[in-house]
Amino acid sequence: MRRSAIIIVVIAIGACAAGAWLFFALHGAGTSQGTTQRASDFFKAPQDYKTSGGQQMKPRW
Repeated sequence: MRRSAIIIVVIAIGACAAGAWLFFALHGAGTSQGTTQRASDFFKAPQDYKTSGGQQMKPRW
């Protein structure tokens, strides 16, 4: 009796894990393009640099 209960619990946990994986895989597939674009925008270097009021450059000799 105890062995069969353990087997049933393990199968139920496996089924829940597989269902959760499918749920998140299907919902995540549609938003991957937007996520890639946001990551690209976040790590992109700024194109307009502030050039006034900065420290003077010194030669390295």
